[in-house]
Amino acid sequence: MVRFTVGFGIFLVHAVTALTPDGHPPIKNLLKAHATESKAINEPFDYIIAGGGLAGCLLAERLTADGSKKVLLLEAGRPDYDNLSIRIPGGILRLFRSVYDWQYESKGEKDCDGKNVFLQRGMVLGGSSSTNVLLHHRGSADDYNSWGIPGWTATDVLPFFKLSENDDTGRDPAYHGKGGEWNMDDVRYQNPLSKRFLEVGVAEGMVYNDDFNNWSRPQDGVGRFQVSEKNGERVSGATAFLSKALKRKNLVVRTEALVNKINFDEAKTAVGVTYDLKGDDTFKPFTAKLKAGGEVLVTGGAIGSPQILMCSGIGPADHLADLGIPVVADLPGVGENLQDHPAAVVSYKTPKKGVSVTSKLRLFGKTNPLPVLQWLLFKSGPLTSTGCDHGAFVKTDEESDQPDLQMRFLPAKALMPDGMSTFTQFKYIGNFEDGYSFQSVATRAKSRGSVRLASSNAHVKPIIDTGYLSDPADLTTLREGIKLGRKLGKSPAWAEYLGEEVFPGPHVQSDADIDAYIRSSLHTANALVGTCKMGLGEDAVVGPDLSVRGVTSVRVVDSSVIPNIMGGQTGTPTVMIAERAAAFLQNPELAPKEERVIVDETVYHQAEEVEAAAA
Repeated sequence: MVRFTVGFGIFLVHAVTALTPDGHPPIKNLLKAHATESKAINEPFDYIIAGGGLAGCLLAERLTADGSKKVLLLEAGRPDYDNLSIRIPGGILRLFRSVYDWQYESKGEKDCDGKNVFLQRGMVLGGSSSTNVLLHHRGSADDYNSWGIPGWTATDVLPFFKLSENDDTGRDPAYHGKGGEWNMDDVRYQNPLSKRFLEVGVAEGMVYNDDFNNWSRPQDGVGRFQVSEKNGERVSGATAFLSKALKRKNLVVRTEALVNKINFDEAKTAVGVTYDLKGDDTFKPFTAKLKAGGEVLVTGGAIGSPQILMCSGIGPADHLADLGIPVVADLPGVGENLQDHPAAVVSYKTPKKGVSVTSKLRLFGKTNPLPVLQWLLFKSGPLTSTGCDHGAFVKTDEESDQPDLQMRFLPAKALMPDGMSTFTQFKYIGNFEDGYSFQSVATRAKSRGSVRLASSNAHVKPIIDTGYLSDPADLTTLREGIKLGRKLGKSPAWAEYLGEEVFPGPHVQSDADIDAYIRSSLHTANALVGTCKMGLGEDAVVGPDLSVRGVTSVRVVDSSVIPNIMGGQTGTPTVMIAERAAAFLQNPELAPKEERVIVDETVYHQAEEVEAAAA
């Protein structure tokens, strides 16, 4: 009877709670909200930052630090970046498909059996840095040198990686910084299965790699992945950077505020932005204005930034015309070049009971209070881990210059072949079988997709075509990853943990069968980049100084400018890009020049040379 009463009560709450057309709970007092908003933006700004994600948070802190510039930060998501589910790394299991998630989906991936693929993106201050798996990777030196862009070689960017970083692990100071806000640490917990995985990798012929961010050695090898944590707690753009600036009088932060478009004068110079409030079913527009010489900094990420540009009239002219959007600048590259890390899973169950991290988080089918207390009291235990902080980088073809495969190990049996579904369904499941899993990630994927508008209304989610597996090389990488996962999974070095394969399953043996499994279960590793490509060619959206072509006073500063995806997660490179942008916004003489001659460079240098490059 009690269960019925509670359930019926919840039903009534949902039944009587209206949602506005954008799916947001309605603002209770619109007149007060409108008055508050108008007052907050009643004076012009030196910078308007469109997006409160990782890059936006860093820029807000850097550009307000000396007090001379007035900055407005607009974020469509929630303000509560300090929510316990976000602060606790293991809380990620409650974040996917939550109020902190944009919950995007791609549309009918033609090379993945026509299915839609769930794409998690953070909708809260800090953006996806508040909801991701925290892996602290940069890629390799060759990733940046291969871009061929003045001012963005490995030698150019390394000092900016170091400038933001605070390395709590004591690794090589030639490649790591000390004293920055972007903390790097080892996870404070190692599951027994994760420890054994490292032994298995070495037993099966992998070299041990103690630092995947050390550019003096190849990236290949098996080891622990460092994470963006401090004292066992998530470090996000909001906690690392924005929190320092929130009390500054020259910074205005507005949340649940969706940028509709950038406004331009007749000379195509940005003069401000128009936005409205989520939860306001009147869609009352608010106009924030720039001071003379001010700039709009677009920091909405690989999906949000091209959407903002296209809604503003910057993009492929034919596409904009079809939606009735006046063309300000015909830039065919806007929304093109979408890249991600596609993934597929191999999973085993183990006869050893109670060893998997999922078992340690459950007690009699409910949340186990012990790990919660461990984290609250000591910032230790299983909840300091997002689960995938051990792994490897591998060349599936020995003739390749760089690893094409990242292997992420999880000390848990997958619930289903789609790894993202395992994360999203965990909170609904009581008990789990013990096991271990290998997530194969095409870490330097060659496939390309696109983002296109579904409507001129910024509240309507865009059409996303990731283009997964459109380049056959990515399917080959994942196929070899499945084979490697099986080789590792059945290694005798597992000893008492050695178990039976669950996914793909013993019936999947031929290459054709493996390919079919990959197509049906492929999921994202959440590394979207590239849709506002930086470069020198006709397809570039921004130049080396990140200014948008064809207009004035607009830059894009986020993962969308990355021309070719790097081998590793993309959060830390986004920090570097924003740090680099902040430097030349404050001192234009530091901005890269397109006419500069690119020379062949290498990063095998001494620490003092790196520091000299930063000076």
